[in-house]
Amino acid sequence: MKLRELASILVLVTVLGTALPAAVEQKPFTEDQVQSLVRDGLGDETGALAVQKRGIDFEPTEGLLQSLKAAGATDAFLKALQEAKRPRPAGGAVQKPLSQVQILTLLVGEVPSQRVAMLVEERGIDFEPKEDYLTAVRVSGGGEELIKALSSARVTKPPTVEPSAAGRQAALQQHAARAAEFFHKKQYAQAESEYRTALQFDPQDSDLHASLALALGSQNKVEEALAEAREAVRLNPTSEMAHTSLGHALYDKGDPDGALAQYREAARLNPANDRVHAVIGVMLSAKGDPDGAIGELREALRLNPANDLAHTNLGVSLAAKGDLEGAIAEFREAVRLNSANADARLDLGKELKQKGDLDGAIAEYRETLRLDPNNEPAHYRLGSALGSKGDWGGAIAELREALRLNPQDGPAHISLGAVLGSKGDWDGEIAEQREALRLDPKSEMAHYRLGIALGNKGDADGAIAEYREALRLNPDNRLAHVALAAALGGRGDWDGAMAEFREAVRLDPNNAFAHYGLGMALEQKGDLPGALEEYRTAYNLNPADPRFKQEYERLQNAKK
Repeated sequence: MKLRELASILVLVTVLGTALPAAVEQKPFTEDQVQSLVRDGLGDETGALAVQKRGIDFEPTEGLLQSLKAAGATDAFLKALQEAKRPRPAGGAVQKPLSQVQILTLLVGEVPSQRVAMLVEERGIDFEPKEDYLTAVRVSGGGEELIKALSSARVTKPPTVEPSAAGRQAALQQHAARAAEFFHKKQYAQAESEYRTALQFDPQDSDLHASLALALGSQNKVEEALAEAREAVRLNPTSEMAHTSLGHALYDKGDPDGALAQYREAARLNPANDRVHAVIGVMLSAKGDPDGAIGELREALRLNPANDLAHTNLGVSLAAKGDLEGAIAEFREAVRLNSANADARLDLGKELKQKGDLDGAIAEYRETLRLDPNNEPAHYRLGSALGSKGDWGGAIAELREALRLNPQDGPAHISLGAVLGSKGDWDGEIAEQREALRLDPKSEMAHYRLGIALGNKGDADGAIAEYREALRLNPDNRLAHVALAAALGGRGDWDGAMAEFREAVRLDPNNAFAHYGLGMALEQKGDLPGALEEYRTAYNLNPADPRFKQEYERLQNAKK
């Protein structure tokens, strides 16, 4: 999952502007956790006792209670929710109701509409939502659940203000609404213009500076985005939103350590924000700390088991640790939660292929492309999987499409060349491998495959030179050792062939063909007992290959 996607979802996750609840340390149940209890069959007396003990951190609406009942929650469980203790904000203060600008800012930050609706139900609002505002919410990405929440929300209006101040506030809200609409439509330049106009009415609004930073970052205006995010933090150093905005800008600037520090500060300010933990997990994974990444992502999922992006990235980190089954389970859960999560499907396909389930991998790659037809990695991986199935035509079509989308993809050139070579089109393979080497002269696999193609075209010297270059780049490339040994043997250099086959066997003692080739070299050098032993090893490793059996039995019979 790209960090920009996670970070853009994360930025502006909350616009709370108040101290965190003192009861956070007691970890009362969140609404998502309560829903998980019911899904897991604990919406009964057992779950009720847990709710009574820990409390909850939200106000259970009638709609929520009805949905829980429909999902199997008992009356005892529902009663426990209604009577459960709720944490109070620090110092006993009541959290401020949300303003018009804050709600639009949340939507700009791509916070799911359902979550914004939950905040509205919990916090209330400080305005009467009129039809023009509800329209602005809709065009900014708000769903009907948010519209319903706004229409029935508890309204706590601020103290009476002067008419002139009220006029400025109305103008600010109008421009903020337009900005949110433009941002939702990905018209970032227009969104930037509206945010700048809104800030003329209130230059001290940290939320607006953070929103402007996001609009600027979406246009790759990195320095301007950084300046706005820093201003947001200066205006409100305790704003989780401002710190996440600054983290995003620092990441775009190429300062991942600085970005990580800002995300950690956001997590300190609000430990219950699952999205902050998810982004920190992605950052740690990129830094080569899979254990730290797994810890953060598991915390994100403890807070919100329905976070499909966190499941996706946890799968990536588990795969990096070699936990194939764990990774597959996380990708499947991400897809279950969000069937349109193309990244999860792409990664699931990769791990299924690694497991040997080519059909499963191909199905996931095809579904990825249905969701995103221009997904170049999906075309590349589908082409490689089809090639492994022997579907040369399908493989070539997919790999060519990957290269149409990204002509600079060296691995796709290598794979296309290999497929062409498998069809006997050695000239085609040579052209693809040479292009791969133009893009990356240090690609050992391109040198190796070019050697294969040159050898099949009768250019033994060219093939040997490519194999040697592949081995210079990676002395542990056992395929290149075997290929070089075969080429040297073809020229009668059995000493050279023997040395290369021995190295291949050292690197991979279970390589049946390397043992077979070493047997051939030993036989040519007159070491028949040694050759027989190597033929025997090759045959024992792969009894299904008729060549190994034939040579072993031939030399065995010759001894008699």
